[in-house]
Amino acid sequence: MSLRLLQADRSEHVSIEHLDDIAVRRADGRYLLEQSKSALAQNPVADWSPDLWKTFANWLDTTARLSLDPEQTDYVLYVSPAKSGSRVAALHGARTDELVLEILADIRQSLVSRKPPACEDDLTRVLDADPVIVCAMLRNFPLIGCPGDPVDTMRQHLAPTVPPAIMNVICEAAIGWVKLTADELIRAGAAPEIGASPFHVKLLGLIRRHDRDEVLRSFAPRPDHTALQKEMRSRYIRQLDAIEIDGDEKLRAATDYLCASADRTKWAELGLVHEVSLDEFDDGLTRKWSHRQRTVAITNRTANDVDRGKLLYSESMLESERLQAKEVPPHFTPGSYHSLADRHIVRWHPNFLDNPPLSLAEDGNA
Repeated sequence: MSLRLLQADRSEHVSIEHLDDIAVRRADGRYLLEQSKSALAQNPVADWSPDLWKTFANWLDTTARLSLDPEQTDYVLYVSPAKSGSRVAALHGARTDELVLEILADIRQSLVSRKPPACEDDLTRVLDADPVIVCAMLRNFPLIGCPGDPVDTMRQHLAPTVPPAIMNVICEAAIGWVKLTADELIRAGAAPEIGASPFHVKLLGLIRRHDRDEVLRSFAPRPDHTALQKEMRSRYIRQLDAIEIDGDEKLRAATDYLCASADRTKWAELGLVHEVSLDEFDDGLTRKWSHRQRTVAITNRTANDVDRGKLLYSESMLESERLQAKEVPPHFTPGSYHSLADRHIVRWHPNFLDNPPLSLAEDGNA
């Protein structure tokens, strides 16, 4: 039902267990009737399957009951996971009355030489139906097989507008809303039919809410001891040595740097953040650093370079910049500052570029 709502035109309505397993009512009065079959335990579309021929017989009944024009009605058989059979495959491909009648005649002839199948009653109803109606119905009949996870088709339809990071959340929320809405209609004694327009409004709201809340959640794993120790040789760590930052803070800096780098890569890979936005984010940090550096120099004229560097660094680490109007994880802004320091775009000690100190690991005293 959720997939049909997703595929439907805004003017269409989709119902469940009302006119059929699933039905789509179109604005011009036409219908799509869909039977949904599970093939986990057996093949519901095998040549002599009771499920197959009961489906066709039910469609004949529904067509008569609703006074539908079979020429203007779609009859869909959806099977999950995908299964087929020689008879249903032949009917699926029959697009002329001649082909439909030929297939039905062959089936009738096959009944003569075999034990009556369990589907005999429904099969006979189909074979004996008005040829004009049954031919129109079977010409408008497709078999749709689900090759894997039934939700995958929803994911494919949503892929152009929903980031991969929140795809499963959106599908689960959409399906959950459809189920709750249909259940409420049934309890109220109304037809369990949902308009495609309110469904799309709800879906858009779900996407906006989850995109705002989760699109910039962190994917970064916690760095291990080996990775952190390797970072102790980095230029941004040498910058911290220049302003006499202690060991615990340097480990925190290495953690922030690695996590921020990992998130940048993952967000770009998933299409959550554009490369230009990351450049703009860094440019914003650089501008703030430049203004803060001048302010610290003016307001702390009597302090030495190390103390002014510590103050500049501490105030910068408290900052939380937004990226694409989204909040970022706590490590991201500090980690991005460390990336800028690693590239010598920002510096904490004013004379660092003139005489960058070695870390303990590099000067042999580690």
